[in-house]
Amino acid sequence: MNKEELRAKFTEIHGNDQEQLDFILSEENRIIVTAPAGCGKTKAMISKIAHEIITNDYLNNKRILALTFSVNAAAKIREDIKETLPILLGKANYEVDDKLDVSNYHGFANRILRKHGYILHDNFKNINDFIRISDNSGELRKVLVSQEIRVLENYDESLKKLDFKEADRLQGSYIDIVLTKLVPRNIITYNGILLLAMQILDKKAIRDFYKLYYQMVIVDEFQDTNYLALQFLMRIVEANKVILMGDDIQKIYGFLGAVPNIFKKMENEYNMLPMEFRTNYRFKDNKNMKQLDSYIRGIFRNYNNIISYSKTANINFKLFNSDNGEARFIYKDLLKYTTADKNVAILFRAKYLASDLINILEKNKIMYFNGLFEDSDPEYIKFHKEALEIFINESGVRKSISRTVITSVKGKLNAKKQTITNNETMFNSLMRLLDALLDTTKAKNISTEEKYEAIIFTLSNNSLKRLMNEINEQVTLTTIHSSKGLEWDYVYLPNMTSYSFPTSKSLCKLCSKNNGRSLYEKHCKFDFVPGLEEPFYEELSVLYVALTRGKQDVFLTASRGPNQFGYNKKVNCFLTLPKLKIINNF
Repeated sequence: MNKEELRAKFTEIHGNDQEQLDFILSEENRIIVTAPAGCGKTKAMISKIAHEIITNDYLNNKRILALTFSVNAAAKIREDIKETLPILLGKANYEVDDKLDVSNYHGFANRILRKHGYILHDNFKNINDFIRISDNSGELRKVLVSQEIRVLENYDESLKKLDFKEADRLQGSYIDIVLTKLVPRNIITYNGILLLAMQILDKKAIRDFYKLYYQMVIVDEFQDTNYLALQFLMRIVEANKVILMGDDIQKIYGFLGAVPNIFKKMENEYNMLPMEFRTNYRFKDNKNMKQLDSYIRGIFRNYNNIISYSKTANINFKLFNSDNGEARFIYKDLLKYTTADKNVAILFRAKYLASDLINILEKNKIMYFNGLFEDSDPEYIKFHKEALEIFINESGVRKSISRTVITSVKGKLNAKKQTITNNETMFNSLMRLLDALLDTTKAKNISTEEKYEAIIFTLSNNSLKRLMNEINEQVTLTTIHSSKGLEWDYVYLPNMTSYSFPTSKSLCKLCSKNNGRSLYEKHCKFDFVPGLEEPFYEELSVLYVALTRGKQDVFLTASRGPNQFGYNKKVNCFLTLPKLKIINNF
């Protein structure tokens, strides 16, 4: 296929989106792409991979590595690629896995430890049986002394605070503790997975193998990459083609130490060609949402020039005198959309904020899906582990996913409910997501082997949450972080008050300490003072992700009811951003 035929093929797929076509057909070896929400990033990425496979003979024996920060994003990319790539290549039976590896950072590091970990310790032969814990897990007190625990906690804290000098100072001690005290007991920390994989990649022969084996490395959601993940990534980058994709304004893992201004750093330090997708397909026929999207992105880029900021936008907002009044309004208002056969999500900054609305929905017998759980919840992790073990056993050597197997998996998982969690609501929600996984996978027009692998991949990576859009329920309650990558017709954002959103741990506390706000009777106003840029960007990023989950409209609400200390709450500073017009007629 010559260049003209290739351009015609991809023009047919991507229309006249010149920015995407320039990216797909580019022969540059270092590209960094800014891709806002709704701009067709995943579709363009798949086409780019197809283009590389079609045009490069060296990929006959070499592979492409696709990485991302979160397991949910990795699962979605893998599924989209496996469905779309064979069609793009014109080969219905094309074995995607022969040319492409898709994983998140920890998943890929885990594979390196499984394959080469024996170099560091014999126990890595059984890494699938390891218990994975965070650096502040209570389990550490059973096997480590106080001083060792402090090393692990201080290292983790230095990553989150972006204190890279301190992280480098503690790194050797951290590795020694994990390798001598935890690994012999089949325990490993999440930071330890990356650090020990890096130890292996520091061995020249192994490092050179991976740099040669992966001729192209493509990273999605790059804005969420932290210092440790970046160190890990750069160990497999050299002469291979490197493509980084994401959107700095959607960096919602700042609290985990996502590197600030990482796009600009990579552009400058690694001489990468910057590209940007500007056409928003999600809002192309929705003037108000398109304007709001553009407005928030502009605020993000004009912190130091906010006085002269000229963009405007409208936003739907209502203020109430009590939390209960706010919840009752949302319940009544969403009925006009559910009766019109639309789907609705109510997104919360933290799950504890949902109690009033849950009580009202249940009192009025409104069916809803409760997705108010986090990746780090022990019950969420344990459910995946038990489901994976049962599925493998029931599926057997034939890797069957028959109705009999599915029924048996669900029955045996139900029998283990009490050992997984006492939270019946969470268990029931996870069972519904498992149903969605099994049913949608079984219905796909792919081989039994591929169906089996898809289920294993999702359960192994604790990524059932990504199936929330597959649930047949018109109302979904979940957190903003869990909503990333998903979309609904209409979205409600309640609790838009100071210390709830932004949270007490982030911008609000810093504003109070650094004279960064003006206080009024009903609201806070952010004053854009120097030194608060990063925490402001982090919270604005979370808001941006929430606002862009609604395809047709987004509605914000708040209550002036008393907080836990008896003081009336104030509307948060985001509702007083310059030239943002409040519309309260919904």
